[in-house]
Amino acid sequence: METNKIIGYILLAIGILFIILPLWQTYNIFTGKSLPAQIFVSPTPLKADSNVSPTDIQGQVQNALIKVLPVNSINNTLNFVSWMLLIWIFIYGGGKIAEIGVKLIK
Repeated sequence: METNKIIGYILLAIGILFIILPLWQTYNIFTGKSLPAQIFVSPTPLKADSNVSPTDIQGQVQNALIKVLPVNSINNTLNFVSWMLLIWIFIYGGGKIAEIGVKLIK
């Protein structure tokens, strides 16, 4: 009976750590102290080509898109979304571990 309570408190502490540490890292990302994991990285930065002829529609569309929506913003958004998904998994898992710990304590 005593070992169940000890294991329960250990699991509760681990579950709380699995919740608090990712939240702290996310707070640091929101405040600009750190960056999310860089999973999506563009191999070569795209730049607007100034030598596009008026008949090159694909080149004109590409230049317009680069001016409106920079490539770095797409990568940053994808990196942030992947980070939030990973954080959600950690928080959910930490909650389940803490729940098992509470059941063992009772």
